[in-house]
Amino acid sequence: DTILKIIGAESGWLGVVLAAIVGAITLIPGFVAFPTAALLLNGGAGYMQIGAFISTLMMVGIVTLPVEFKYFGKRLAIYRNILAFFFSFLVAFVIGQVMEVVL
Repeated sequence: DTILKIIGAESGWLGVVLAAIVGAITLIPGFVAFPTAALLLNGGAGYMQIGAFISTLMMVGIVTLPVEFKYFGKRLAIYRNILAFFFSFLVAFVIGQVMEVVL
């Protein structure tokens, strides 16, 4: 019931934003993230919300920013993370549209 309220399909863009923020600040390996996403979907999470969560989880690295600063420089690391964060919303939208057609 809590999943439905926060990141359910009816949570709309607010749920997408919340899922994206959680994905951006969480450091979880892919082999754990994808089964977790499946559990969330089975629990009532929306496809757009899970798309945002997984895409930010894989593309945005708030936790790894210090390492990126060291190797890429502060400016590039920040630009890369901001661009990836906003791109995740496009990914979420496309996933939501595709799943609407498929289901």
